[in-house]
Amino acid sequence: MTPSTAGPRTVQLVESDDKERQALQQLLELAGLRVEGFASLSDRAPGSGECLLWSIDGPGPKLDEVLQETSKGTSVVLVARALPLAVVVRAVKAGVVDVLCKPLDMEELRRAVEQALARTETERLHRARLLELQQRLARLTIREQEVFQRLIHGQLNKQVGAELGITERTVKAHRASILRKVAVGSMAELVRIATTVECGCQRLVERTVTGENHTVRSIDESEDASAGATKVSG
Repeated sequence: MTPSTAGPRTVQLVESDDKERQALQQLLELAGLRVEGFASLSDRAPGSGECLLWSIDGPGPKLDEVLQETSKGTSVVLVARALPLAVVVRAVKAGVVDVLCKPLDMEELRRAVEQALARTETERLHRARLLELQQRLARLTIREQEVFQRLIHGQLNKQVGAELGITERTVKAHRASILRKVAVGSMAELVRIATTVECGCQRLVERTVTGENHTVRSIDESEDASAGATKVSG
């Protein structure tokens, strides 16, 4: 068991109604979860917590801040009495784990929270692995980075040497140094690491851009714009 799952896992509950927040907090605590309750999203630190459970009932709350949470590695579950289908689709596309309807079914809530916590753990492990690999590659000198980029794209030692104006023997020396610093035993492993870092960084960039681009209007505005549209309701 990893350190992050060794003790009670934390759910950050955002609910403006005091009675509903207290009742829901008690239910979650009975399920073995540690709960931090907040009356509004602004009361908590952005990007903190393992799971953000947010009730978006009320006068004109906006979803853009919640969608940005997904780009910071926090898993989000939304709760509401009624939402336009368009808002639900936007939220899920932006990375929200689930959208639940009030009155809440405890089994559905438990499943959504468990899924959110598992996703957060996976995301944190992924980011930690990505950071470790980036730190390994950061050990390379500028010249080693130049050799590294050419080697992982399939160039032979002779080709790398000709392009950089160095001897093939020097290329081999750089290659050996690169393998040692990155702590791998073969070029195949080196290519895998390079691919992992490239894909991982691209994924994080895409998630950040997705969060920034999914600025959603207030629920009231969305409901006005979606008059007559199908709603998700309890």
